[in-house]
Amino acid sequence: MALAVPLGLLALWELLARLAVVSPRYFPPPSRVSTALVDGFTEGDLGGETLVTLTRLALAFALAAVPAVPLGLLMGMVRPVREAVEPYIAVLFPVPKIALLPFLMILLGVGEPAFVLTGAISAFFQITISTLAGVQTMDPRLLDVGRNYGAHGARLFTRVILPAALPAIFTGLRLGLGLALVAIVAVEFIAAKSGLGHLVYRHWQTLSTPQMYGAFALVGALGLLLTRGLRALQARMLVWQEDPGRL
Repeated sequence: MALAVPLGLLALWELLARLAVVSPRYFPPPSRVSTALVDGFTEGDLGGETLVTLTRLALAFALAAVPAVPLGLLMGMVRPVREAVEPYIAVLFPVPKIALLPFLMILLGVGEPAFVLTGAISAFFQITISTLAGVQTMDPRLLDVGRNYGAHGARLFTRVILPAALPAIFTGLRLGLGLALVAIVAVEFIAAKSGLGHLVYRHWQTLSTPQMYGAFALVGALGLLLTRGLRALQARMLVWQEDPGRL
């Protein structure tokens, strides 16, 4: 079903475009889109623009995850820290992060630091909240068992708290990665002069719809591959975790 539904929709789109039921100018058949994708990699600048977007995404994700995971763990374990930080997260989390771009460009100038930081902020709050939830929702009986077996301090953290929170941490990382990609592409669409988002905007301006749809599809494919990669890493690291889908 995962393949049959999209393939069926693509076949229907191809047929409607070939029969001119929908305008091929605005909705080119998928065969033309795939040809534009191949040509963009072999003869155009699609490969270079993809690398630009991936570089920005990697930097933004690292800037978000490195402080967010420790902060979420600390908030979950130390109540005064949680009470001090949580109100700020509650206020800032609902704000559309792309709305911060003008402010960041005033502070940092129009360039890579502002673009990357917008993506990092988008992922930071999601990762922090998921990590905090992983600590807060862990079974308290695990702590009792750990203490009964002599685990205290750092040993209790590494052997009990961190493993219990890891599924939620990986969920936050996957969601944060997706949010960072959305923000980076939006920034490229609005302000940058490179990247896949800029490529979509540029082809939209010239009505090069096959190339536009190709770049758009590539963004979706990157998001799918990266989040599935994190899920595979989670399955490899958390071999003890039960998969409810197999029940």
